[in-house]
Amino acid sequence: MDFKDPKSQKLILAGIAVAGLGYLYFFATFVPFGYRAMAAEKMELQGQYEQLSSDLNKARQTLSSMARVEREFEAIRGRYEAARVLLPEEKEVANLLRMVSLVGQQSGVEFELFKPLPTQVQGYYIENPVDVKVTGDYHDVGQFLAEVANLSRIVKVSNLNLAANTAEDESRTVSASFTASAFTLNPNPVDAESDEA
Repeated sequence: MDFKDPKSQKLILAGIAVAGLGYLYFFATFVPFGYRAMAAEKMELQGQYEQLSSDLNKARQTLSSMARVEREFEAIRGRYEAARVLLPEEKEVANLLRMVSLVGQQSGVEFELFKPLPTQVQGYYIENPVDVKVTGDYHDVGQFLAEVANLSRIVKVSNLNLAANTAEDESRTVSASFTASAFTLNPNPVDAESDEA
């Protein structure tokens, strides 16, 4: 190829011009859009990275508090099981009241009144009150109340009224009237909470 030949020079000049125009076209058309697209993709990926990092930190915090929550749950479950032992089921209330009657007989008191009252729902438990009136000597009545307090199940004695017995029987010097309440677990505590609200 002869560089001094005008035809060769025109071809070389035309080739350089086409290459220059191709270069300009490529960098003017594809590179800026490619850069913008890559910059946008980079920003999107950075946003996703920050979101995932935030989610990961939240998951780590949840995981670290999960052990604490599990310990609290087990403690609450233990307290619930202990309460369940102290609070009989509904079908055991009659047996519990029989135990109160038996304790009274063993203590030497005489029952004058043993009247069940309407039950009262109290959230997680149900109160089963009974009006009781007993007579006996002072020590027998005291022993009876102590035995009731020491039963394996919860029995609350309220509205206690001690009075001298006016009956002719000299061995029965004290009359005691009170309300004995046996407690049972409420089988529907969620319903009871919504009723209270």
